Amino acid sequence: MLNAYHGGNIWAAARKYNRDPKKFIDFSANINPLGPPPTAVEAIKDAAELVKHYPDPDASLLKYKLSRYLNIPEETLLLGNGGAEIIYAACRALKPKRLVLPVPTFSEYRQALPGLPARYVYLEPENNFTLPVEKIMKLIRPGDVAFICNPNNPTGYLAAGKELLELAERADKVGAALVVDEAFMDFTGHKETVLPGVLKYSSAAVVGSLTKFFALPGLRLGYLAAGGELLGKVNKELPPWRVNVLAQIAGEIALEDKSYIKETLKLIDKEKQYLFDGLSKIPGLKPYPSRANFILVNCRSAGKSAEEIYEKLVHKNIIIRVADSFAGLDENYFRVAVRSRSENQLLLRVLNEVVEQC
Repeated sequence: MLNAYHGGNIWAAARKYNRDPKKFIDFSANINPLGPPPTAVEAIKDAAELVKHYPDPDASLLKYKLSRYLNIPEETLLLGNGGAEIIYAACRALKPKRLVLPVPTFSEYRQALPGLPARYVYLEPENNFTLPVEKIMKLIRPGDVAFICNPNNPTGYLAAGKELLELAERADKVGAALVVDEAFMDFTGHKETVLPGVLKYSSAAVVGSLTKFFALPGLRLGYLAAGGELLGKVNKELPPWRVNVLAQIAGEIALEDKSYIKETLKLIDKEKQYLFDGLSKIPGLKPYPSRANFILVNCRSAGKSAEEIYEKLVHKNIIIRVADSFAGLDENYFRVAVRSRSENQLLLRVLNEVVEQC
């Protein structure tokens, strides 16, 4: 099996099957199917000579533009080399006694706190993996850290921002911490973001990413939004010069490309519905409603495991994300990203053929 803990590893698939990675259609990585903004790509080309200089250690211009994009003060932002770096640094800074984690969810939260006692809250597939906020509020105790991915990866469920702010207030009162990961919030138009409201709580933070919505995963660009004291603690856990000069320039340009942002939201909304409807029509497959740019699918009734379906698809140069490495999911789940109409059509056609062979 190639999926390990993450999607998007076309390099491993290329090595195993001795193929050109460019030939794969990667439905395993939840990246904007439009690719990076052309304006950002041109800016990177124009700035190529700047790699001979150290980057701005504070990424001042990028931070300014990101603050306008998120509608929060600059002094509440911290930039990093991808969201994962921020998550690990936040865990080191918080030094929690216990992890409270609704599952299935992004695996890095648990990996960032190896060996720490954990209290899992299992999300129910029969309830479309709804987040039980009230249950989590009752579980939180002093010294805990709770991670909430919203929209959640891999389920696509979007919790109400108002409910998560109530959770932040509860955590603050009992001496616990809350980290809300909004890596996919851009695909919702920021409709349920907890920013800026969450910033008034000293033990709450938001982690975000510019690499998924703006299709820049190879550059690595993430951020943390939090109050001053927590922000300072996390900053001490991070190395200097962590955001390279090309990532800074690409981010600056991408954040101001309004037409690209508008086109992305329109495309994802249209193609996600098309893909969901198509998956629903394939016998044996059950897709779950999603507010992100990906869809989780249960294939239990199809007669093949997700790994078996993966193996069939990869020989057609299509890669999906087998989801059994997510806590709370088994071999009967896989996840697919929303891509272009032609690519979505190909996936649906080949999936239908694979299921018919069962």
